[in-house]
Amino acid sequence: MGLLNWLEKKMSGDDSAKLTFDKGQEEFAGLNLKDVLDAHLAWNDRLTAYLDGTSRENLDVHQIAPDNLCILGKWIYGPAAQQFQQQQEFHDLRQTHKQFHLTAGQVLIEHNDGNTEAANQLLLGKFRSLSSRIQLNLVRLYASAQ
Repeated sequence: MGLLNWLEKKMSGDDSAKLTFDKGQEEFAGLNLKDVLDAHLAWNDRLTAYLDGTSRENLDVHQIAPDNLCILGKWIYGPAAQQFQQQQEFHDLRQTHKQFHLTAGQVLIEHNDGNTEAANQLLLGKFRSLSSRIQLNLVRLYASAQ
């Protein structure tokens, strides 16, 4: 199932649809969509491992909460800002991405302050919702640019 078919299924409420790429769809305006989406999806596993004590990473709030340090953030504040600034889908993506990183930072802060239950609730609720919205917003931007 290609990006646009996935988007149609998600928009119809089918959350079982898996995001895959047809040939030539991975690259979008200088961004590898697959790599970016995979990296953002991996954050759920990374944060889960951090909260349950199985992570070997030392996650730093100052490196996670800013939304301009990851590949997607650099693209959003760099080439995409110039190319897509007139599109609402771009502004939706930028806002969702910002909230995603702030929420990831909040998960770490809660955990580091000893509030692991609150951290888990954020992770399982708001964080996962924002992660899904990043996927959706990025594919919507892709679709609108086609």
